[in-house]
Parts: sequence; structure tokens; C-alpha cells
Amino acid sequence: MSEKIHAKKGGFTLPAQAGLDEVVLDLAKRWGADAFRDSDGTVLSESITELGYDIYSTLCLIRADQEWNNEHPEDNQQKYLFSTPQTAREAVMEIDILERYSKEQYRIDEINDAATYWEVVNRTTGAIVPVSDWDYADGIVTVRNCEKWNVYSVNFLVYQIWETTSMYNHITNDWGDAPHQSGIDPRKAETREHIAKFLDKWLETHPNTDWVRFTSMAYQFPIITNPKRETLYQDWYGYLDCMSAQALDEFEEKKGYRLRPNDLIDDGYFNSTDRVPTRAYLDWIEFTHEFMVGWARDCVKQVHDAGKKAILFYCDHWIGTEPYKPAFQEIGYDGIIGPCINGREVRRVADVPGDLVKELRFYPYFFEVDLLNEPTFKEGGDPVRDCKKYWMWIRRAMLRKLVHRIGYGGYLDLAIKYPDFIKYLEYQTREYYAICEHTGFTPVQNAPFKVGILNAWGRDRSWGFDQSWPLGGITESLSGQPFDIEWISFDDIRGGVPEEFGVILNFGLAGTSWSGGENWTDPRVVSSIREFVDNGGGFLGLLDPTAHENGGAFYQLWDVLGVQKEYGLSNDTKKVLPTDISEGHFLAEDLASTDPKLGKHVQTIYPCIESTQIVAKDDEGSVTIATNDFGKGRGVYLAGFELGAEQNRLLQRAIWYAAGREEDMKKTWFSSNIETEIAGYPETGKYIVINSSNEPQTTTITDGQGNTKTVELDANASQWFDFAGNKI
Repeated sequence: MSEKIHAKKGGFTLPAQAGLDEVVLDLAKRWGADAFRDSDGTVLSESITELGYDIYSTLCLIRADQEWNNEHPEDNQQKYLFSTPQTAREAVMEIDILERYSKEQYRIDEINDAATYWEVVNRTTGAIVPVSDWDYADGIVTVRNCEKWNVYSVNFLVYQIWETTSMYNHITNDWGDAPHQSGIDPRKAETREHIAKFLDKWLETHPNTDWVRFTSMAYQFPIITNPKRETLYQDWYGYLDCMSAQALDEFEEKKGYRLRPNDLIDDGYFNSTDRVPTRAYLDWIEFTHEFMVGWARDCVKQVHDAGKKAILFYCDHWIGTEPYKPAFQEIGYDGIIGPCINGREVRRVADVPGDLVKELRFYPYFFEVDLLNEPTFKEGGDPVRDCKKYWMWIRRAMLRKLVHRIGYGGYLDLAIKYPDFIKYLEYQTREYYAICEHTGFTPVQNAPFKVGILNAWGRDRSWGFDQSWPLGGITESLSGQPFDIEWISFDDIRGGVPEEFGVILNFGLAGTSWSGGENWTDPRVVSSIREFVDNGGGFLGLLDPTAHENGGAFYQLWDVLGVQKEYGLSNDTKKVLPTDISEGHFLAEDLASTDPKLGKHVQTIYPCIESTQIVAKDDEGSVTIATNDFGKGRGVYLAGFELGAEQNRLLQRAIWYAAGREEDMKKTWFSSNIETEIAGYPETGKYIVINSSNEPQTTTITDGQGNTKTVELDANASQWFDFAGNKI
């Protein structure tokens, strides 16, 4: 096997395709590829696999043997759905339970006992309807003894008969009457045994494969569709597609209690990751993770025994593997690959613990349309524009945490129709290889304190949330900021804030897992943060931080932040404190106005203590930026965030200020022009200045020794220097 992938010089995986051998070899030279891969719907020619390049072979075990899957429909994967809530107008009502869902995607489970695994719920009262008061036949649940004008729904099991990723690829690429593929559940013993035999045979028949690219393992994140093939629900972290009648029984045996269907349906919210997780849902995640670690470990061992390496695609059927949990390391993967369109997705892969080859599969994917169904490699598309835009987001995050490899996926015959795109990738790959060479994969020099992002999920969902997609906001900005960042949970601070943190950051809308919800009623949580700030730490809140109505307050750390939110319960209480803008504040130095663009921000925010300094407010007088001294430390509040150069600098200033280190911000590794950024690498003695804007920029930079220098950059360009200030 080639050792090129292990050399820390960066690598590129090219999506090859049979019949394009000459094109593949030409692009391999132009893009610096050292590995070829196949994609769903493509194969590699034998001649390509024998040229000495590393070969990635894509393998989705749950749908690899459709003949076997079709012979064992009872082993197809399952999930819970709930019927459309329906108002009872009479004592008896009929509910068409699958009415709003795709019958191409789902088949009602008529194998397992409905009375055992389903439930009918009176949504008005929350009561479970006795089994004796309902029955099921031919897609209809008939409910008797209904309370008139109450609302009812059914939580029921289905089989997924069209596997989600295959369904997406089929529809996106218009594969017409090609057979629909199903996915099988490895929790079933006979299925697991069959998959093991299949994998052994597959490994024997792929002698030229170096890397088995698991895409991914068993359980897909949920994408629920309606009869029009429109998406009703999608959650990249959701644990809906890993449930089955068997799994529910095994859960009861292992955990000592039985899950209700509604523990998983969650009143129709499906335990969205935006929800503060219940104990039952966390138990379900842990139960699934434990199974997946064991099964994936067996699969990886088979790969290793065949003399090949195993790499996980951190998307699609990744559910249960949980790369940020400690047990993930027990599986034994040699690498991990993540799809990447922005800086947050860079960090989601780059920050995964462990000695793994880390790779990013960039967008645009070589399909005719993108994930938003907008044209890419077809009439009306502009893949160069898209690629350049994504690279500007990706590059700044890579300068904070680098990955070993990059690549693309999809159909090469589409991409080669766009020569400007082919040429732009030459530029992109050269920039990436330069980053690898000049950093040597050594650490970037960040601020001398750590920032903790506090939410209900903590490390397990590191870099897993932002305000929107594909670009995002707060998290996207943080991905390229000069700070060491760690995602932490409330459990991590109940006994006190760890010493390594200089700033704790909490952001999200009220009631969400990201803001924290009821966690803010725990005296240990609020006391720990108050003590931390009083001793000199910083607390930065964005949107609805610390939000939960309790003790006559909505923002529980109002005394630290200096602001409170009026949400309708205290309108009669007069807000008498002045809302004058504090002139010349450190946070405002790069702002164009006292009403900066913060996007869709939280409103009705007012100062609640006299020491509050108001930096900005909107045209209705609601505070949008404020600071407050609390003991030896500081609280900082931002009502919103909209990604942009001015806002990036604002967030950077807010963190430095909260830490009480604002005087240090400009001393080293600082660029005066907000459209540009700088990153230094002491171990190699080199630094880079980047321009993420579409216009030429001039900036004055301060290097790691405090020396200043004027730098001019073309649009989107970058420039490397050594520590003596010489261009490289």
C-alpha cells in the first residue's frame, strides 16, 4: 500500500470514473491527487486501480446486497412516525396514519404487534388511549370513546423501504425506473451474520482497494418526506432511524425500563437536537452508540485482517458512531471523512479526537444540482462561483485546525464540462498544499486563554449547530477566530468552571438545547458562572443566553450580563435606567454605526442595572450590544449575529473584552483591515495573511513579535511570510 496518505504533506482524493482514464490522469497531475475514489453510481476502471495511487472504495453495508434485503423485508430498518393530529368530532374517529408520509419511503409495520409497540394519544390531555379503545386495519386506526373536540394522534412503527441516501441520489440524478434500494438493520442477528460474510467476500473481490470508505455504517440521520417527495423533517444528529421493535425490547432489558413510543416521537418534535435532551433520549443515544461501537469494531477488524484500512464517512449513516465520545476510539478506524461546505464543517472533522487521518470532501458535489436543489453542473449553475465562496469560508477555519486531506465526490463527466472550474481547483489545491507545507501541521498561535461554548450537549455536538446553513453565523465566525475553543455541557461546570477557560460563551434561542433551557434553574450552574466571572473570567451571551423564566427573571445571569428581556410578563414595570450609548467603547471601534447589522436579532432587551454600558441599540431602542463589570470579570451581550467582516471583528473584540485582555488583542497576530485575517505558526516560523473579500485589500499587520507591516492582497488572495517578514 502507498504510504503517501500518511505523509503529512496533504493529499487529494479525486473522484474517478470508468471510461475517463486519460482525463483522470491529467487531473491527478493538475490537482496533485494521490488517491482515487468511486461514488454512488460510478465504478473505477481496472487500469486506474493499478497505477499505484491509493484506491478508496465506497461501501454501504446496509444496502450493498439488495437481493438479500428484498428476501428479508422483516429486517428492513424501522422508525416511529406519528399521524397528523386530528380533532374528534364524534365518539368514533378514523385516522389514516400514513396519509402525510411518502409511501415510497415507508411501509406500515404489520409484522410486530401494534398493541405492544404503538400508542394512541389524546394530545389535548396527554393521556394514552387504552388499547381496548382502538384497533388497526389496512392503514387506518379506528379510535373509540373519543372525547369530542380533543385532538388525537397515533405513534406507530414503519419499515423504511427506500433507504434515505439512495432515495436522495435517485431523485437528484433522475434515475428513473431504477429499483429502489432498501437498508437492512444489523441489530438483527441473521442480518449481522450475513453482512459479515458479505464483507469478507467483498474484501476478497477488491484486491486493489487500499481504503474501505464506509458510507457510513448502519443508521442514517432522519430525513422524512411526504407524498410529493418534499422534506418534512431533517436532523443531522437525530436518532430516529435506529429504532425497531427488537431494539426497544433490548433497551428495556438493558436499561431496566421500557421506552414509550412518545419518548421517541417527543410530542411530534422527534427529539430534535435543538431540544434540551430528556434522560430517556440520552439513554437511547447511549444504548445505540454501545451497539454501534461493537458492530463497527467487528467490521473494521475484518478490513484490517484483509490488509486494508478503514475510513468512516462522517455523514449519512453515521448515527451511533459518535466520533466525539471516548468509545469511538475503540472501533479502530484509520481515518474519518466529512462533507464540508464551510468553516464549521472543517472544525467538526478537524477537532475529532484521536490519531486519525482526517479528510474533507468539499462541495460542490459533482451532481447537476446542489443540496438546496439549485443548479450547479447544469444550465444556470456556476460551480466556480460556488467553489470560491465555499473556499473563503473553509480556508480561514483550516488556518486554525488543519486536516490531512481534501477531495471531491460525484460524477467527473459532469465536472469536466466546466473548464473554468477545473482550473480553479488547481488554484484551490495549491493553496491547500501551501497551508500544509508552511504550517507543517503544527499548532497556530491563538489567544492565551480558552473559550468554552456552553450548551446542553457539550462536546458530543462540537461544531454541530449554527443559526443557518450553508453559511451560518456565530459558529461559522468562531471556526476561524484566534481562540482555542471547546464545546462543554452544563455537567462540566456544575462543580465549577474549569481553570483553563478564560471566557464562557452561551448562545441560542430561549428554550433550546443551545441556550440551555431548564439547566439555568440549577443553582450549581448559575453559581459556578457567577463565581467564575467574579474572579476575573468572562461571560459572553448571544441571542437568548441563560434564558428560562425562574425567580422573577428571564435571563438568569442578568446581573452578569447587565441586561434583561421583556417578553410580555412585566410590561407594567417601568424601565427607568438610561439607554444612552457609551461613547468610544472598545467593542465599537470597528463598527460603522451604533445600530450594526446583527441580522434577525432578539428584541425588547433593556438595561437592568446601573453599571450596564450600552454599546449599540436598534431603531426601536432595544439594546443590541452591552457590557457589564461583575466583580473582577465582565459580562458581554449581543442580541444577534449576522456573518460578515464587521461582525467577525465584533465577536473577536467581544471575546477579548470579556476576558479582560482587550489591550492584548492588537499586540500580536493582528490585522487592521477587518476584511483580512492573520495566522502565525511559531514552530515553522511562518505566517499567512488572507483576504476573504471579493475586492483587493490593504492592511497593516502586527506579527508575533509586535512588528508591523503593510500588506496588499488581491481579491480572495493569501500571502505567506517568514517571521523575518520576507514573502514566501
